[in-house]
Amino acid sequence: MILFAATVLFVLNFALGILVQLRVVNTKPFRWLHHALFFAVFVSTAVAAFAGFLSGAPYGWALLAVLAIFVVLPRVRAGTIGHAALACVALLFYAAGVWQTL
Repeated sequence: MILFAATVLFVLNFALGILVQLRVVNTKPFRWLHHALFFAVFVSTAVAAFAGFLSGAPYGWALLAVLAIFVVLPRVRAGTIGHAALACVALLFYAAGVWQTL
């Protein structure tokens, strides 16, 4: 269940990032929202990865890859193709993790 919660939080933050880049949403008045969501995503993903490893679930490895991406992601400037590419790769690893539970 925590895997799905982490995935939903990531998808919400991912969608927010896309909407900001497309200028559909302006987050300048509440710029902290994206960062707060990222923190929640990171923590929930770490908890889900830990739970996955404890239970022997294979999705733990996919989430470990996501956490590695999350370590690098803040160091890549937002709004660049590199930031978007890392986020897309993280999305693929989340999809792989969810796929392994089906």
